[in-house]
Amino acid sequence: MFKKLLLVSLVLTVTACTTVKEEPVAVIPSGDTHWTLEFTWLYRDRPTHKQTFQYESRRDCFDAMYQMQKDASKKRFHAGAGLCTKLFADGQERNHNDVLGKR
Repeated sequence: MFKKLLLVSLVLTVTACTTVKEEPVAVIPSGDTHWTLEFTWLYRDRPTHKQTFQYESRRDCFDAMYQMQKDASKKRFHAGAGLCTKLFADGQERNHNDVLGKR
């Protein structure tokens, strides 16, 4: 009886201590599908708030940023700064929306 109990406890201990190997999940890197404009509103050269916008094309993003900078500077002591970004994954093809191009 004691041998059976010892054997069962030994088997349970060994099986409990073994680690289960999990196969890593294959992550397929994918880049952004849009351009992101992060625009910071400034008052006396200090940031007051930030806004984030998304655009289909790089040209739309830059045009919106330029217009926002002009609008912000119309008020006294106000200004604005923006950054248009897009995350490209390795091997992601650039399309016609990713070039700045001519107006």
